[in-house]
Amino acid sequence: MKAIGEARPASSPRRRWRSTLAGAAAAVMTAGLLVAVEAAPAAAATVDTNAWYVLVNRNSGKALDLYGSATNDGARISQWTRNNGANQQWQFVDSGGGYYRLKSRHSGKVLDVSNFSTADGGAIVQWSDLNGTNQQFRLADSDGGHVRLVSRHSGKVVEVQGASTADGGNIVQYADLNGTNQQWQLVRTDGGNPPPSGGSGCGKAPTLSSGTHTIQSNGKSRSFILRVPANYNSSNPYRLIFAFHWRGGTMQDISSGGTSGTAWSYYGQQEQSNNTAILVAPQGFGNGWGNAGGEDITFVDDMISRIESDLCVNPRQRFALGFSWGGGMSYAIACARANVFRAVAVISGGQISGCSGGTQPIAYFGLHGISDNVLNISQGRSLRDTFVRNNGCAAQNPPEPAAGSRTHITTTYSGCRAGYPVQWAAYDNGHMPGPVDGTYAESGITTWTKGEIWKFFSQFS
Repeated sequence: MKAIGEARPASSPRRRWRSTLAGAAAAVMTAGLLVAVEAAPAAAATVDTNAWYVLVNRNSGKALDLYGSATNDGARISQWTRNNGANQQWQFVDSGGGYYRLKSRHSGKVLDVSNFSTADGGAIVQWSDLNGTNQQFRLADSDGGHVRLVSRHSGKVVEVQGASTADGGNIVQYADLNGTNQQWQLVRTDGGNPPPSGGSGCGKAPTLSSGTHTIQSNGKSRSFILRVPANYNSSNPYRLIFAFHWRGGTMQDISSGGTSGTAWSYYGQQEQSNNTAILVAPQGFGNGWGNAGGEDITFVDDMISRIESDLCVNPRQRFALGFSWGGGMSYAIACARANVFRAVAVISGGQISGCSGGTQPIAYFGLHGISDNVLNISQGRSLRDTFVRNNGCAAQNPPEPAAGSRTHITTTYSGCRAGYPVQWAAYDNGHMPGPVDGTYAESGITTWTKGEIWKFFSQFS
């Protein structure tokens, strides 16, 4: 997000003294009471105090955001299109009795009811962590896995003022009406230390099963096809693989393998994973991935939240791949969710679904045909080079095969940061997801493509 010429509320020079004194006085006067009365825990959210979360508003679909990435006391809190930046990541710091302070990853300061207000519309700002009651919040359940943040000081809840859906909408406190603008979804970014045993769905009897599912995302109905491994074990954390269809394709094409049959289901990852991965085939609007205003990225966030609240997923093993426009969508995920996904594979893609962020490292595998006349190979090289830079790899011009050679050349870049490899495969073909192998089996798509992608994904534990 950007801050351009918008004034922030001034903070009183006496406020810090007042916050400290009032917080201490409140602690002395109510010490006995606070021991006896604790907040009832919210069932909808299990908070890991080692983790970082993005808080997504149910009404607007936007994220709780430290406006302008400010670091000063009294800086405004707003909502903004989700980008998973450090100014949108919050950690729950235990205050005891079921209350938490919400600490900004960017500034280290915490959410604060400005000047100990008890009024509707009282501003929510950031302030140095004094552990005052105006900095403490409990989680109250709403439906659909959403929660409300209730101030210990005022008893009011954190809301988007006026149910705004605009970037920069103010965050204030208001009487608890359980409105959608007062409800938040906690989306873990795994910037903290995710439990090695898996996510929140582990150990639960699943309600999700293989088949088509529909959810609400950004106020719209969205669909995806899910494939749960045979003999699914709720104690085993699985890989989670998203496979995005091409322009004009559908989630059914991805799930069934299209004209190539089940050997190419989920771009061959169903076969290759052999019941060790949960597979997802999302459906794009208009059979594409325009990602207007980041809505398709939000859709991915919402699918992750829905799936991982029910099924056992290893949060360190989320992957995305796609061909053509699906490759562009996988690249958009690499840009916007590098700290959520472990690796992506982009097959014959281009920057056609946007790139919000694009500065963080992620393991990256690019594949492209040398004779592609739909998305020229130069576009694939450009996407690749973004993550060559981000991953700290040594720049090079990798070799590519000659036209008519019916082969491919794969290059693994050197010098990359540990755990963030970049791999590039150029092959003799046009706009197709693999080299011509001479037999045209699987509609000209070789088993090499799906096998190499699985090999790339499966190296990450």
